[in-house]
Amino acid sequence: MDERKFYVVANWKAISGKENIKEMCKLLSVNVLDDNTDVIVGCPFPYLQFVRQLLPERFYLAALNCYKECKGAYTTGEVSPIMLKDVGVSWVLLGHSDRRNALNESDELVAEKAAYALSQGLSVIVCVGESYDDRSAGNTDSTLANQLSSLNKHIKDWQNVMLVYEPVWALGSGKSARPHNAQSALGFIRKWLENYVSKEISETVPLLYGGAVTSTNCKALALQPDVDGFLVGNNSTKHDLLQIINTNINDEDKQSVDSGEYLSPYMDITDF
Repeated sequence: MDERKFYVVANWKAISGKENIKEMCKLLSVNVLDDNTDVIVGCPFPYLQFVRQLLPERFYLAALNCYKECKGAYTTGEVSPIMLKDVGVSWVLLGHSDRRNALNESDELVAEKAAYALSQGLSVIVCVGESYDDRSAGNTDSTLANQLSSLNKHIKDWQNVMLVYEPVWALGSGKSARPHNAQSALGFIRKWLENYVSKEISETVPLLYGGAVTSTNCKALALQPDVDGFLVGNNSTKHDLLQIINTNINDEDKQSVDSGEYLSPYMDITDF
């Protein structure tokens, strides 16, 4: 992966219908997008090959899950990294809070999946983040450390890993972390990587923010030194996605953020 580029991962979740997908692929294909932003489209399994045929090669394709093995017991109904590579997938999204919470995926299982996907030649996007109760109790750092420790136990080579700080309390709420809260968590993650993996990895692994990212708050978030891009959920199938991809930081943007123009999305959020 290129050193500290800007990334936008569109999590299409359970998008359904080929017509909807055609519309989104057209939206991405015909509009002018920042060449300095790598765009990764996360798509449900049934549509992966269809989307790969529609999108230009500049767009990377991600599956929204995979299993930790390719054969044997417990693989019925699962999808392996080998299958994904066969249909043009280069990335896989793992550890999303939807799966950790609703399907009880443990830190250990997420780490095992990530390690196996890497061993089979896929790049991985791994989500980490704390619940509202964890943050309220002051346990954000310890929760992140536990999740990262599980990954480090299984991952031997971090070169093709991307991490997403995804505060669980922000998902589906329409509320985003304040920029300094996002930076605090991502800064902790980068320092943890330096202490427990290597300084080189800490400086090169992309760290993304995910959680109610919109065209309104993306610039303020992107100004944070450890935000290397976004995982976009609800707005990944809307026109907002184009503006998020084109989050260009310049002096004019900096002045707008400093003046408070982009702060309104955070006003109804408890400032932890």
